Amino acid sequence: MANSAAAKRGGKPRGKAAGRGTRLAWLHRWWKVALLVALVTIGLPVAHALFGEVAALLGGAILFGFLLGRWTAPR
Repeated sequence: MANSAAAKRGGKPRGKAAGRGTRLAWLHRWWKVALLVALVTIGLPVAHALFGEVAALLGGAILFGFLLGRWTAPR
């Protein structure tokens, strides 16, 4: 590993140690929860009114699956 590009440039190795602080990570996690709750409580009724029940449920399921996959994907 000593011959890697990061070692030659003197850069820090990427990993969890070089990540965010604990307070910022805590805030970031709850921001995602608040976003999800807002989308469910505001977005689904609006989509239901505009597009109907089936389209709102399908769109909500697709959006939830996409967001859950992005938020839980390993980095």
